[in-house]
Amino acid sequence: MTRSLFRQGSILTIDDVYHRIVEIIGDRLQLRSASDGALHEYSSQELLSLYEHARLKLTALQNFPSEGDGRSSQVPIERSLADFSELVRIKALRKWKYLTAICPDGRLGLSRKTLHESLRMCAQQIEPGNKPPGIASFYSWRRRWVFGHLDIRALIDKWELRGQRPRADYPEALRELINNGIEKVYLTEQRESKVALRDWINARIKKANLARPPEEALPDVSMRLVNRFLDQYERYYVLKRRYGARIAAQQLTMFGKGPECTRPLQRVEVDNTPLDVLVIDEATRLVLGRPWITAMIDRYSRMVVGFYVSFRKPSVQSVLRCFRHAMLPKTYMREKYPEIKGDWPCFGLIELIVCDNGLEFHAKDLEAACADIGTHLLYCQPRTPHLKGVIERFLKTLNYNFLHFVPGTTYSTYAKRLNYDSVAKAALTLGELQQMLHKWIVEVYGATYHRGINAAPLQRWSEGMESDPPEIAPDPQRLKVYLGQVETRQLDRNGVQLNNLQYTSVALQRIRGDKDSVEVTVRFDPDDLGVVHVLDPERKEYVVASCTTPDVANGLTIEQNTLITRKAKADYAALPLHDAKLAAKMELREFGESLMQTRISPKSRGKKQRSAVKEALRQHAEASPTIADPNPTLPSTETSFADFTASWLANQELSNYDVECRPMQTRESKE
Repeated sequence: MTRSLFRQGSILTIDDVYHRIVEIIGDRLQLRSASDGALHEYSSQELLSLYEHARLKLTALQNFPSEGDGRSSQVPIERSLADFSELVRIKALRKWKYLTAICPDGRLGLSRKTLHESLRMCAQQIEPGNKPPGIASFYSWRRRWVFGHLDIRALIDKWELRGQRPRADYPEALRELINNGIEKVYLTEQRESKVALRDWINARIKKANLARPPEEALPDVSMRLVNRFLDQYERYYVLKRRYGARIAAQQLTMFGKGPECTRPLQRVEVDNTPLDVLVIDEATRLVLGRPWITAMIDRYSRMVVGFYVSFRKPSVQSVLRCFRHAMLPKTYMREKYPEIKGDWPCFGLIELIVCDNGLEFHAKDLEAACADIGTHLLYCQPRTPHLKGVIERFLKTLNYNFLHFVPGTTYSTYAKRLNYDSVAKAALTLGELQQMLHKWIVEVYGATYHRGINAAPLQRWSEGMESDPPEIAPDPQRLKVYLGQVETRQLDRNGVQLNNLQYTSVALQRIRGDKDSVEVTVRFDPDDLGVVHVLDPERKEYVVASCTTPDVANGLTIEQNTLITRKAKADYAALPLHDAKLAAKMELREFGESLMQTRISPKSRGKKQRSAVKEALRQHAEASPTIADPNPTLPSTETSFADFTASWLANQELSNYDVECRPMQTRESKE
């Protein structure tokens, strides 16, 4: 460092502005600024305080710089002596010891003979048994030391500049071939290797040598030469040509710490991922697969504020459920999980939610729910997971530090799983997994020291609650309505049919009025199907409708209801009633088809039956002449003629009543 003192005429910088000490009176110093020429008065103690806080710097200038506005440019800090190798440090310290012993202020007033004797005497003290340095070497050291303002770093050997200089006498044709190969083979989206580049260049060299005389033949290139040419390209340019601008920026950009938060729930990040564990069914003990988790984490405290686990892929319903779980108190833990000793105190209105560009986060229901509650949605740029790095890191911690140690884990990659049989060792049900997640989040993750906040997440949350607690929803029922699932149904005399359940109320009758059916908007809580909220289109408000079977629907989730319905249908299909019903329906169909084949149309059937009856009666009368009955038995007026003849034909024999044969009268005889 430059050796300067507070003396009159010295130039120094205060907050990067040049000042000259123009007068010193006792303990007071008067400084003139180079920026505006104003005089400023300081005490020695004030200047030392500025120097202590690195606001004052000493310079070796004799005059103000001729150019500029009186402000000093930021000078980079050079390497320290400790940043060099040990051998370089030893050599620099040896030179510095000789120089400070013979000419401590840089001035040398000795003859060569006296200097030679001084070097010999210093060598006995500095390095006993070794020869002293030569006079020429000492002069060289002193010159570099003085020009470096007596800084020891001026005595360091520039070993990093040693080595063979790159050759510049390569033939122009060879340079052109190598550069063309780099552009056509290496700097392409195919991302071919350096070996392929070298082979391409050598193949072109052999082809070019066929047209050149032997004394002008181009030599083959080596990998060292290829690397030497590639080193001339900027790394960003190479990555951009091979992988694209986005990958190049990600590889070379240094990511900062991220936005700072001053209170809980000021910024909450959300994301979802499949869990690295297999879950089995409670009843059948069969493997169901890997569930998905949607989690929200507070950036201020790094505490998880809510999550939702299901076997369905991420959707707006899973995000809304996680959103509601994050904003409501977790008092259910005392009753549902009494073995968990810790509390989960995270709840309240979320100010900002940061998410990616998944379809589930761009759903209209989520945007409308956030607008109703007063929560802002912030979408990150595509393919920029570092903009929500807190939730990304938590999901990795969840899998690596917790789920990879439970039975049935799938690990993250095949290389880590190896011969581990995840299916055979799967033992957790979905309920047991949720219980373990609650315990791990509250008692393990929340109590672990986090270096990003220099505290445990639960500790940081408690501190934030004391200084600036978040607001809570004034009406939790309204919160459940806004964060519920939305469906459109028809309201008729049976009420509203939803999820194979029926909902009615007096308010629904008022909405329906005298209409047969009305299309209404229905909101319901997927975790409790006991009641639904129906929007009154005239009053523009939601009304409550209860299920007609409250003993079944109260506390029933939509997943449980789906499983119950599916189970009932499967049980019915397994009963003999189902097969008997199908057989009966087939017999009825076949009987109807046989009737259609044996019968003919009604018009032709009536005409043919009447003619057949007449012919049979006539033949019977001719074969058995009897005394005519004055009162023959004829079909009644209530019985149709077709039915009468049909029954007679079925018996295939004439009745025992007498038939009076009358000759057919013509129209002339009647007259």
